[in-house]
Amino acid sequence: MTTTTEMLPRARDVAEARQHLSDHGLAIVEDVLDAAGLALVRDALQRGIEADRTSGVQLHGFSFDPDALNTRVFNLIGKDRVFRDLVQHPVAVELVRHVIGEPFLLSNFSANVTAPGSGAMGMHADQGYIPAPWPPYPFAVNIAWALDDFTVENGATRFVPGSHRRDHGPGRASAREETVAITCKAGSIFAMDGRVWHQTGANVSAGDRRAGLFAYYVRPFIRPQWNWYLTLAPEIVRGASPLLREMLGYEKNPTGDLRSLHPDA
Repeated sequence: MTTTTEMLPRARDVAEARQHLSDHGLAIVEDVLDAAGLALVRDALQRGIEADRTSGVQLHGFSFDPDALNTRVFNLIGKDRVFRDLVQHPVAVELVRHVIGEPFLLSNFSANVTAPGSGAMGMHADQGYIPAPWPPYPFAVNIAWALDDFTVENGATRFVPGSHRRDHGPGRASAREETVAITCKAGSIFAMDGRVWHQTGANVSAGDRRAGLFAYYVRPFIRPQWNWYLTLAPEIVRGASPLLREMLGYEKNPTGDLRSLHPDA
């Protein structure tokens, strides 16, 4: 697989981010979190890692990773209020609505911390479970939160430009595709159309870890990856905002609005 290091455009506001998503399947918005906000999220993530480690929850060696070096943390919604606030952040929600409309569901919210020496994840598209040929609109969108600078060396997510215009996911031919690193500074978010071919990059740095959070949203008729009903404490559900309750599936049946299934109707 060939790689390039071209600089991707940054959106100056949400309107420009929406345009980038339509044009490129990807949008980067910097300075969404300030230094204080970053510190809160980083501390919450570290507490979550330590809690999972103490409880014997798997953190390494998942089947979709090439090795056991990266740290994966799941059920962020149940771990700290700061994560529940992130998935409702106005910038994130506006971009989700632009890509897949509303209502929508939060399918998963997890962290990936790359470690020096970790290999690249296999190429995939986040709606890879949809049979090809795909219709000319996405079924999902990923909102990534950069808790550290994403660099070429520390395993920044890589993507195939223009892949959101294809009607299928990557296959063996993806090994010949040219990828671009999604580099951005800590505190940024980047949104990816569910059709975009992408992968965790290899961390080739001498000692630089890279933490990112990935909030995965889907159209309301798609079953979420994470079962919130079995994993969230009742007090979290009771204290959730109406928007959070809806995206977790605790409100009215979202598929009752058929406009969400037929966006062009």
